[in-house]
Amino acid sequence: MKKREINKVLSSGRQPMGEHFMYQPLPAREIESIDPFLLLHHHGPHVFKPYNQGLPFGPHPHRGFETLTFIYKGEVEHADSQGFRSVIKPGGVQWMTAGRGIVHSENIPAHLREKGGEMEIIQLWMNLPKKLKMTPPAYQGLQAEDIPVEKSEDGLVKTQVIAGKHGSSEGTAKSMTNMTIFNVTAKNGGKETYKVGAGENILFYNLRGELNVNGKLLFDHQMIDFADSSEDTIIEIQAQSDAQFIICTGQPLKEPVVSQGPFVMNTTSEVLQAMRDYQLGKMGVM
Repeated sequence: MKKREINKVLSSGRQPMGEHFMYQPLPAREIESIDPFLLLHHHGPHVFKPYNQGLPFGPHPHRGFETLTFIYKGEVEHADSQGFRSVIKPGGVQWMTAGRGIVHSENIPAHLREKGGEMEIIQLWMNLPKKLKMTPPAYQGLQAEDIPVEKSEDGLVKTQVIAGKHGSSEGTAKSMTNMTIFNVTAKNGGKETYKVGAGENILFYNLRGELNVNGKLLFDHQMIDFADSSEDTIIEIQAQSDAQFIICTGQPLKEPVVSQGPFVMNTTSEVLQAMRDYQLGKMGVM
């Protein structure tokens, strides 16, 4: 099977966010989105001091897409207007389907706000097709022990199979759009191969470490812009150092995208309706 061709490697610079900082590989100047992936924010690693205010993600609305939060260090507490509640620890994920509308908040738990500690997370926004934008909201909170892990033949690459399939494992999270989501830890020298279906787009982001990906070198906070392909292809990785990265694939929606802050719809009128519905409390309150 052919290797998926690479258009270019994109670097992400550090950006301030209040007292914190983040990396924003997507959207970027060179690339607006990788349909259906809309946004990727990599927060931290950050050390909170004792008696801190936590994350600046108080109650806010969403409609028309899904959010996926990967927790690498610390803990993240989720609460929303539909009554979903959870605290997810390192290695776990929070998968929220905003659908027709939800109000939620994300923060570190009270004990970390009081005592301080480390935090590192990634948040990914994933678009929903027009036919699913008004689907009922849902939430999946998975701890590390809930997610199957596939080891490479050399034992040096561990792939958390969050959604989709890899090797003999199938992800615990249920994707409405048949996405594949992997969170991967590789030791120096480790090798692994990933299959990508015909027509699927790929979001590949390297948090840290040095990787050889289909013949290209990748370093900290870099993302790959892969070429399109009408046939099944593979991604071959070899770790040149210890590394951490994510691979997400999905079929492009090829639909109009009109976004305004926390709302992602197909038309301007749909975004205006989302604003009105939120103001009228139709997405719930917190």
